[in-house]
Amino acid sequence: METQKKHCKTLNCTLTKRVIELHGRGYTEDFRDTPDKRFICIQSSEQFKTSELIICLVDLGFDKLSNSFKYIHTIETADGSKGLMITNAIYSVNSPLSNQFC
Repeated sequence: METQKKHCKTLNCTLTKRVIELHGRGYTEDFRDTPDKRFICIQSSEQFKTSELIICLVDLGFDKLSNSFKYIHTIETADGSKGLMITNAIYSVNSPLSNQFC
C-alpha cells in the first residue's frame, strides 16, 4: 500500500484522477492550440477555429514533474467531438478563446 501511495505521488495523482474521470464522461480527444489561434485535435489532426468550439475551464492541479500548476479545459466541437486541453495558463475572457467556467 505504501508503494502505491509513493507511486501515485510521482505520477501526479490529482491531475491523473481528474483526466481519467473526464475520459469516463466522454472527453477522450486531446487538443492543443496553435500559433495561428486555431486548435488541433491530436488524434485526428483536424483543426478548428475558436468559433467552432466550446471551451470550459474545469480544474486546476499541481504538476510535480514540472513543478507548476496545470489547468484542465474541456473542449467540445460543433461536430460532437469532446476532449481535453491541459495548459500552463487560464484562458481569460480577454484572450482569443471564448472561455466558459463549467
